Amino acid sequence: MRRKQPALPARRRKGRAGFALLAVVWGTGLIAMMVVAFMTSGRLRLQTAHNIASATEASFVAESAINLATLTLLSKVSAGPASQLGEVEVYDGRPRFCVQDGAAVAVAVEDEGGKIDLNAAPPELLQSMLVGLGLDDRAAREVANAIVAFRTALAPGQFGATSASDKAIAPKQALFESVMELDQVSRVDPALFHLLIPFVTVHSHSPGVDQNASPPALFAALSSFPIAQVRQLAAAPYPSQLKRNDPRFPANLKQPADHGAFLIHAEALLATGQTLARDAIVDLRPSNGKQYAVKELRRGQSLYAQSLREMIATNGAGVPNC
Repeated sequence: MRRKQPALPARRRKGRAGFALLAVVWGTGLIAMMVVAFMTSGRLRLQTAHNIASATEASFVAESAINLATLTLLSKVSAGPASQLGEVEVYDGRPRFCVQDGAAVAVAVEDEGGKIDLNAAPPELLQSMLVGLGLDDRAAREVANAIVAFRTALAPGQFGATSASDKAIAPKQALFESVMELDQVSRVDPALFHLLIPFVTVHSHSPGVDQNASPPALFAALSSFPIAQVRQLAAAPYPSQLKRNDPRFPANLKQPADHGAFLIHAEALLATGQTLARDAIVDLRPSNGKQYAVKELRRGQSLYAQSLREMIATNGAGVPNC
């Protein structure tokens, strides 16, 4: 007959029960933490996937708006000169708003002939623009000379410039291929780079400027408007009360555009709040004989976010479809 084990003291029984309870609590807490971590990770992955899908959708909307604007430009070019109808279409960047698949869209078309060509503009024109935008005469002259030095090829047997430069690389000494190369020019800091980008091009191939298609702030800068008014037009170009026949615009700078290259800015805002802007440079007279060529396609800067948000808030009431 087996002998009964002596009963544990009450204190030891309570200690074992407390340890078991503590183990259960810790185990339950660990499982709960794992569940929360799994749910949080899943939620973050779902949000990331949603953001990617929204960004892709916004990109498609913006690019489709660029395609529609390109087709519109092609149809007008193939229809012949507008002057035959007594009308002249001016593409100076004035925005047009529309709705596409529930997204609010802004489209602005600029004739590159209304801007200053970094490859063709003489130093005097570059300097006039810089002074009109707020630089003093000395700084404007130095930047204009640096732009010319950057684009000027060396003659056979000639050595590169040895003057001091604030850039890590020497001047390219070849033509600009994109306005984005402006940040490689000596004395062009980030602030000046962002100030100049809307007013320069490499696609007009013109030594002058078409005053009818010129961005409002550039028109004002070249016409010696007060710097406060130039900055106001740079921040909010439209609506404006500019008169394109203003006699202050220098006659020696006037050069009618050939209407060959255009910048199309398209900005889309989805109902989810996702926004995206695209800039495309479209050449309607490419050298390859095709109808058009896209010279550049890059991410654009949001310019009309407030107007697009107001369109979304009103569900696009009164706004035409794209």
